[in-house]
Amino acid sequence: MVLQSFEIDFKGKKETVEFETELSFGDTELIINKSVDLTDVNKPKINIANYRKLLLLKTIRTAPFTFKNEQQINAVPNKTMNIVLENISKEYPLVNFLGDWMTSFMGSVEENDLPSEPTPSVQPSSDGPKEKQTTTEPSSSSD
Repeated sequence: MVLQSFEIDFKGKKETVEFETELSFGDTELIINKSVDLTDVNKPKINIANYRKLLLLKTIRTAPFTFKNEQQINAVPNKTMNIVLENISKEYPLVNFLGDWMTSFMGSVEENDLPSEPTPSVQPSSDGPKEKQTTTEPSSSSD
């Protein structure tokens, strides 16, 4: 468990917010599962609101406001919560979650970008160009 902290202005005072910088595998999977809809794998839908709320619920450890459930987080002033989210999102950008998921789904970028070796093709043997041979008989001319 590694905590990181930052200060915010809350009700006219400087207050400290602490958050977890290392989520468990289960918490990470929960966030992805509840934030990404893969009904159509070619067009994943991301629910940013769910991602943000779950990230706050799973990472905040100390704050000058209550944060144990979604209703409590929803009650915090928007300006305050945006500052908290800005700081926490630096540690947990959504692209990292999606990148991890894509690696699981498609394999690593390195595996997919390996240069392919050309397949040698064998040409049929050739004795050179074939020409149609014509035989011409000498014409006899009668004078």
